[in-house]
Amino acid sequence: MHFDKLGLVVIDEQHRFGVMQRAELIRRGYRPDVLVMTATPIPRSLAMTVYGDLDVSIIDELPPGRTPIDTRVRGESSRNKVYQFIAEEVRQGRQIYIVYPLIEESEKMDLAAATKMAEVLQKDIFPQFSIALLHGRMKSQEKEEVMRRFIACEAQILVS
Repeated sequence: MHFDKLGLVVIDEQHRFGVMQRAELIRRGYRPDVLVMTATPIPRSLAMTVYGDLDVSIIDELPPGRTPIDTRVRGESSRNKVYQFIAEEVRQGRQIYIVYPLIEESEKMDLAAATKMAEVLQKDIFPQFSIALLHGRMKSQEKEEVMRRFIACEAQILVS
Protein backbone atom coordinates (compact mmCIF):
# COMPACT_ATOMS: atom_id res chain seq x y z
CA MET A 1 0.00 0.00 0.00
CA HIS A 2 1.03 3.56 -0.57
CA PHE A 3 0.07 6.50 1.63
CA ASP A 4 0.73 10.10 0.62
CA LYS A 5 0.68 11.46 4.17
CA LEU A 6 0.42 8.74 6.80
CA GLY A 7 0.19 10.55 10.12
CA LEU A 8 -1.56 8.14 12.49
CA VAL A 9 -1.75 4.36 12.74
CA VAL A 10 -4.34 2.88 15.13
CA ILE A 11 -3.54 -0.68 16.16
CA ASP A 12 -6.20 -2.77 17.87
CA GLU A 13 -4.56 -5.63 19.76
CA GLN A 14 -0.82 -5.07 19.43
CA HIS A 15 0.09 -8.76 19.34
CA ARG A 16 -1.39 -8.92 15.82
CA PHE A 17 0.73 -5.99 14.63
CA GLY A 18 4.27 -6.93 15.46
CA VAL A 19 7.85 -5.96 14.93
CA MET A 20 7.89 -6.93 11.23
CA GLN A 21 4.89 -4.75 10.39
CA ARG A 22 6.46 -1.79 12.20
CA ALA A 23 9.76 -2.36 10.38
CA GLU A 24 7.90 -2.36 7.06
CA LEU A 25 6.34 1.03 7.82
CA ILE A 26 9.77 2.45 8.66
CA ARG A 27 11.36 0.84 5.58
CA ARG A 28 8.78 2.59 3.42
CA GLY A 29 9.67 5.90 5.05
CA TYR A 30 6.59 6.22 7.23
CA ARG A 31 7.02 7.46 10.79
CA PRO A 32 3.43 8.02 11.91
CA ASP A 33 2.14 8.53 15.41
CA VAL A 34 0.88 5.18 16.73
CA LEU A 35 -2.10 4.53 18.99
CA VAL A 36 -2.20 0.98 20.37
CA MET A 37 -5.50 -0.23 21.82
CA THR A 38 -5.99 -3.34 23.90
CA ALA A 39 -8.15 -4.72 26.66
CA THR A 40 -5.51 -7.29 27.58
CA PRO A 41 -1.96 -5.98 27.16
CA ILE A 42 0.72 -8.47 26.20
CA PRO A 43 4.00 -8.58 28.19
CA ARG A 44 5.89 -6.67 25.48
CA SER A 45 3.35 -3.83 25.60
CA LEU A 46 3.58 -3.69 29.38
CA ALA A 47 7.37 -3.56 29.21
CA MET A 48 7.23 -0.74 26.65
CA THR A 49 5.02 1.33 28.96
CA VAL A 50 7.30 0.72 31.96
CA TYR A 51 10.50 1.59 30.09
CA GLY A 52 9.15 4.71 28.43
CA ASP A 53 8.41 3.73 24.82
CA LEU A 54 4.64 4.04 25.24
CA ASP A 55 2.39 6.48 27.06
CA VAL A 56 -0.74 5.09 28.69
CA SER A 57 -4.27 6.39 28.16
CA ILE A 58 -7.16 4.72 29.94
CA ILE A 59 -10.75 4.88 28.75
CA ASP A 60 -12.73 4.32 31.92
CA GLU A 61 -16.22 5.38 30.88
CA LEU A 62 -18.78 4.13 28.40
CA PRO A 63 -19.89 6.14 25.37
CA PRO A 64 -23.12 8.09 26.05
CA GLY A 65 -26.21 5.88 25.88
CA ARG A 66 -24.35 2.58 25.91
CA THR A 67 -25.79 -0.10 28.16
CA PRO A 68 -23.25 -1.30 30.72
CA ILE A 69 -21.98 -4.86 30.30
CA ASP A 70 -22.47 -7.18 33.25
CA THR A 71 -19.44 -9.47 33.54
CA ARG A 72 -19.39 -12.24 36.12
CA VAL A 73 -16.74 -14.82 36.95
CA ARG A 74 -17.71 -18.18 38.42
CA GLY A 75 -15.63 -21.15 39.50
CA GLU A 76 -15.83 -24.74 38.32
CA SER A 77 -18.16 -25.63 41.22
CA SER A 78 -20.82 -23.28 39.79
CA ARG A 79 -20.76 -24.74 36.27
CA ASN A 80 -24.27 -26.27 36.38
CA LYS A 81 -25.79 -23.06 37.79
CA VAL A 82 -24.09 -21.11 35.01
CA TYR A 83 -25.50 -23.50 32.39
CA GLN A 84 -28.99 -23.05 33.88
CA PHE A 85 -28.57 -19.27 33.80
CA ILE A 86 -27.42 -19.38 30.15
CA ALA A 87 -30.38 -21.56 29.13
CA GLU A 88 -32.84 -19.21 30.84
CA GLU A 89 -31.30 -16.14 29.20
CA VAL A 90 -31.48 -17.76 25.74
CA ARG A 91 -35.09 -18.82 26.34
CA GLN A 92 -35.86 -15.15 27.08
CA GLY A 93 -34.49 -14.22 23.65
CA ARG A 94 -31.08 -13.03 24.76
CA GLN A 95 -27.76 -14.10 23.28
CA ILE A 96 -24.68 -15.32 25.11
CA TYR A 97 -21.04 -15.40 24.27
CA ILE A 98 -18.53 -17.56 26.08
CA VAL A 99 -14.80 -16.85 25.88
CA TYR A 100 -12.20 -19.55 26.45
CA PRO A 101 -8.47 -18.89 26.91
CA LEU A 102 -7.35 -21.27 24.15
CA ILE A 103 -8.46 -22.13 20.62
CA GLU A 104 -7.37 -25.77 20.87
CA GLU A 105 -6.41 -28.00 23.78
CA SER A 106 -2.84 -27.87 25.03
CA GLU A 107 -0.77 -30.51 26.79
CA LYS A 108 1.11 -27.75 28.61
CA MET A 109 -1.91 -25.95 30.06
CA ASP A 110 -4.94 -27.39 31.77
CA LEU A 111 -7.40 -24.89 30.32
CA ALA A 112 -10.65 -25.30 28.42
CA ALA A 113 -10.34 -24.77 24.67
CA ALA A 114 -12.94 -23.06 22.49
CA THR A 115 -13.10 -25.69 19.71
CA LYS A 116 -13.57 -28.60 22.11
CA MET A 117 -16.03 -26.75 24.35
CA ALA A 118 -18.13 -25.58 21.39
CA GLU A 119 -18.60 -29.26 20.46
CA VAL A 120 -19.39 -30.28 24.05
CA LEU A 121 -21.82 -27.41 24.55
CA GLN A 122 -23.68 -28.16 21.29
CA LYS A 123 -23.79 -31.92 21.74
CA ASP A 124 -24.16 -32.43 25.49
CA ILE A 125 -25.24 -29.21 27.21
CA PHE A 126 -27.33 -27.08 24.83
CA PRO A 127 -28.46 -29.28 21.92
CA GLN A 128 -31.67 -27.22 21.70
CA PHE A 129 -29.76 -24.01 20.88
CA SER A 130 -27.66 -22.96 17.91
CA ILE A 131 -23.99 -22.49 18.85
CA ALA A 132 -21.39 -20.76 16.67
CA LEU A 133 -17.60 -20.89 17.04
CA LEU A 134 -15.35 -17.92 16.32
CA HIS A 135 -11.56 -17.79 16.67
CA GLY A 136 -8.54 -16.03 15.20
CA ARG A 137 -7.37 -18.95 13.07
CA MET A 138 -10.50 -18.87 10.94
CA LYS A 139 -10.40 -17.23 7.53
CA SER A 140 -11.81 -13.70 7.37
CA GLN A 141 -14.80 -14.85 5.33
CA GLU A 142 -15.62 -17.56 7.90
CA LYS A 143 -15.38 -15.08 10.78
CA GLU A 144 -17.65 -12.64 8.97
CA GLU A 145 -20.22 -15.38 8.35
CA VAL A 146 -20.18 -16.42 12.02
CA MET A 147 -20.66 -12.80 13.10
CA ARG A 148 -23.44 -12.32 10.53
CA ARG A 149 -25.23 -15.39 11.96
CA PHE A 150 -24.84 -14.13 15.52
CA ILE A 151 -26.02 -10.60 14.67
CA ALA A 152 -29.02 -12.06 12.80
CA CYS A 153 -29.83 -14.17 15.91
CA GLU A 154 -29.34 -17.37 13.92
CA ALA A 155 -26.93 -18.48 16.67
CA GLN A 156 -27.94 -17.98 20.28
CA ILE A 157 -24.53 -18.78 21.78
CA LEU A 158 -21.17 -17.62 20.44
CA VAL A 159 -18.09 -19.50 21.65
CA SER A 160 -14.75 -17.82 21.18
